[in-house]
Amino acid sequence: MSTTRPLPVSQTQALHAPALRAAVVAGALLAGAGGAWVLRTFDPTAAGSLFPPCVFHLFTGLWCPGCGITRALHALAHGDVLRAWAMNPLVVIALPLLGLMLWQWAVDRRVLPRPLHRVAHDGWVWIGVLLVFGVLRNLPWWPFAWMAPG
Repeated sequence: MSTTRPLPVSQTQALHAPALRAAVVAGALLAGAGGAWVLRTFDPTAAGSLFPPCVFHLFTGLWCPGCGITRALHALAHGDVLRAWAMNPLVVIALPLLGLMLWQWAVDRRVLPRPLHRVAHDGWVWIGVLLVFGVLRNLPWWPFAWMAPG
């Protein structure tokens, strides 16, 4: 009768880290491919679209930071970067950054320069950017009016 001593949690997590990373990356790629297919197939601006409208915009008449994301992703799925930029410039900037962050995590190597890495991984920066973008895109005068979807 042999008794085995369980590994400490940190060693157990280290053993599963590559499998976890591979599963997360595979899931992200699968979700991205499925989302790209849906956005390429269905038009969010068509009558009777399966994509719901923004509830915040319906109730307030204001543009939230996420308004236009579905239309921007639809435009990107069709290769139209300028139309995507017109719908939601923040998503056009953030999407490649989020992809690089996922890749950096998956390969466990720094890909982003140190200052960008520090800023990109700070949740308070993301919250601040979303709040500032949400306010600025509702200002009706130049130079902010272009941030509204459309």
